[in-house]
Amino acid sequence: MIKHINRLAALTSPTRHADQLRASCPDTLAAVTSMMRHPRSLARPVATWRPPSTSLPGAPPLALTLSRMRVGDAVRDIIRDTGISQSPAYLVTVRITDPSGHRVPGATAEAWVRAMLADEQITCVHQLTDEPTPTFCWLIDSRFTPLPSPATLFQRPAHAA
Repeated sequence: MIKHINRLAALTSPTRHADQLRASCPDTLAAVTSMMRHPRSLARPVATWRPPSTSLPGAPPLALTLSRMRVGDAVRDIIRDTGISQSPAYLVTVRITDPSGHRVPGATAEAWVRAMLADEQITCVHQLTDEPTPTFCWLIDSRFTPLPSPATLFQRPAHAA
């Protein structure tokens, strides 16, 4: 008789899991924060540029890739029109993958992103659901503080028929 073993243990909610990650993986979270501020994470218009990546502890092992892009005047105008006084400087994109090619559970990826930010800042994060792997993005100001932004900034335009 063959017994099935589930590789993924049932997780608590992403919020509770984020609290566990903050307590058990402070070095990894500090490395991700440092990676966000490092000049290498800033996207470059060169074909050989790749965003920095780090391994995340746990089973299965995951990889987190982080990149920043400068925000243009059009986005600054949209944010200003929503009533936000801070000016966005960068768009941060975080992608979480399984190097072995398995699907990454959405709750696990969300927990890592929640662990990276303060609880009150998580409302600034948008998940790109059209991507093949869990991908999250948010706007930050020049001090790397997440800023609220409308979801319409991250939606793909509808294709004409």
